[in-house]
Amino acid sequence: MQHDSNPPQAADGSHADVGTHTDVGTHTDVGNRTGVVSRTTLTVRGYHLDGYGHVNNARYLEFYEEGRWEFMLAHLDLAALKREGIAMVAVNLNLDWHYPATVHDELVITTRLSELGRRKMIMRQEIHLGERRMGEVHPRSGALVSRADFTFVLMNTDTGRAMPLDGEIGALLGALVSEETA
Repeated sequence: MQHDSNPPQAADGSHADVGTHTDVGTHTDVGNRTGVVSRTTLTVRGYHLDGYGHVNNARYLEFYEEGRWEFMLAHLDLAALKREGIAMVAVNLNLDWHYPATVHDELVITTRLSELGRRKMIMRQEIHLGERRMGEVHPRSGALVSRADFTFVLMNTDTGRAMPLDGEIGALLGALVSEETA
């Protein structure tokens, strides 16, 4: 399945708002990974920056959330989960920064479901510098900017308790797992 969305463009040809483009699908042997991986591309804007001229740390949470939404919209029936009283709830976050992103940088967010346990799942996300910066080839293209692991549970909205990841939902999520390979 290939999902591709192109947001409206501004008069200067840049993407409107955060400038997202998504390529979501089943990819085999993508770099050192196999399985379902989504890619969301966005462009850093001036309002993403802090006083030091690089992307504010809190903005990375928004960037990662954009990548997770694209992944979930492409692979899960969120409306059906809501009707069944199931919510996907973040319970833990581990985030590392490796290189500062600055204005006009193209960022590529990769999102994958990396682990599935009895009651929790982990989404591994990475942000890399894209190929372009203001129409030019970026000299640090491909550099790792940040890596994050988000731990989620499925919560029964009636009881407020975590649900086991078994049965039909477990099988659906299991088919999405993309493990890192050596």
